[in-house]
Amino acid sequence: MKRLLILWALLVATPLWAADGFLQTLTPEELAATGLQKLSPEELARLAAVVERYKTGEVAVVQQRVEEVRQAAEQKVAVVRQAAEQKVASVRQEAETKIAAAEAKVKQAETKAAEVPAATVATDKKPGWLKALITLDKVAKEPDSNDAIETRFAGDFKGWRRGTVFNLANGQRWQADSSEDYVTPPSPAPKVRIYPGMLGTFWMEIEGVKPRVRVKPIRLE
Repeated sequence: MKRLLILWALLVATPLWAADGFLQTLTPEELAATGLQKLSPEELARLAAVVERYKTGEVAVVQQRVEEVRQAAEQKVAVVRQAAEQKVASVRQEAETKIAAAEAKVKQAETKAAEVPAATVATDKKPGWLKALITLDKVAKEPDSNDAIETRFAGDFKGWRRGTVFNLANGQRWQADSSEDYVTPPSPAPKVRIYPGMLGTFWMEIEGVKPRVRVKPIRLE
């Protein structure tokens, strides 16, 4: 036992062992249990060197493994980033295509809207005699009967008697001014043609009805 203690003291004092040396961490009991007390100081030095070299190798292996894991993670991140960028680019391109299509539709609608006023003026052209009535001017002595109002009834036509009011699709209202009555089964929104006659009279022709009826204006706009 005394020899073992002396050997252990020599190992601790030997400058070959660094503070983190393997053999320096062993107690006298551990030296005895492992049989290392049978080795000479030179053999123990070699053993310590082998252990330290093994430890260094293990650290290198661990570091290499860590580096491999890091590189693999970076590769995965790069793949995910590339896929995400491609997806974003695809979504952006699709959105730009939809925006361009929407802008084209808006432009087309604006073009059509710009054309509407001219078309409206053309279809809403009023006969000269009607403008004269609206402005309370005198109608010409011989108005052109071909310059007529053409529209439809706003609802069913059932005939007339003196005082019957005709509501038309263009918003105008005319009143029957005839001494003769006319009755017919309801006709849904038949066409109407109104034109001036002589001496300030106005006549209404109704689609599907043979006789015409004399009328007078109630509301012209």
